[in-house]
Amino acid sequence: MGSGDATRSKAFVERLLDMHPQPFKSFFSRFITERVGDTGLTESQIVFLLVLDTDGGMSLKDMTEKMGVHKSLTTRAVKHLLDNGFVINTAESGKEHSVVLTAKGTKARKAAIRAFSDLFELILEDLTDEELTVMEQAMSKIRHKMEELSSKEQLP
Repeated sequence: MGSGDATRSKAFVERLLDMHPQPFKSFFSRFITERVGDTGLTESQIVFLLVLDTDGGMSLKDMTEKMGVHKSLTTRAVKHLLDNGFVINTAESGKEHSVVLTAKGTKARKAAIRAFSDLFELILEDLTDEELTVMEQAMSKIRHKMEELSSKEQLP
């Protein structure tokens, strides 16, 4: 990276740091909740439905890893989903979990997918095809770099 690239990168990072996440989080939360509120689920519980495949069960450990959250958060969310009929536990052992969507959970998952799709269509509607392509390419590079860095024993 040349000195011009470093200066541009530093300026970009400074602009990112000036963007406070709370207004974005509030808008995202309100948007999703308005569209899936009739399910009685919060947006954080809805996200757990999104990681479940419609084909088979998933363990709490796998859900935790896929979500990148603490196991206690997964446990609380899954308990709520179980207690309210969105998922069932098909594991034979009482200590194990194989979480599977019910019909109610599948319906809520579909509503959530529609809500997130509507959200992204709304926030991206002013971008041109060229801008979307550039954004996808940049996000792909960022994802690959993050995967590369996270696989290293010691971070730079």
